Amino acid sequence: MKWIVMEENPQPDNYIAVMVAEENRVLRAESKPCAIFKSSDEAILHARKLREQYKVRNIRIFYMESSTAFV
Repeated sequence: MKWIVMEENPQPDNYIAVMVAEENRVLRAESKPCAIFKSSDEAILHARKLREQYKVRNIRIFYMESSTAFV
């Protein structure tokens, strides 16, 4: 699995978006400013730094099965 943390300004959504996908799958979101990680721990740590930087309340994880979760 790969974990994609979107690095662009999260306004007006007010959350840092993290997408989880199979490693061989290429997402359209990867053409935007993002960081790609192999582990959830690294991705969440980076998302938390961005959350502080942009002063937003949430991190939202998007799974390929169409489900989401807030951290």
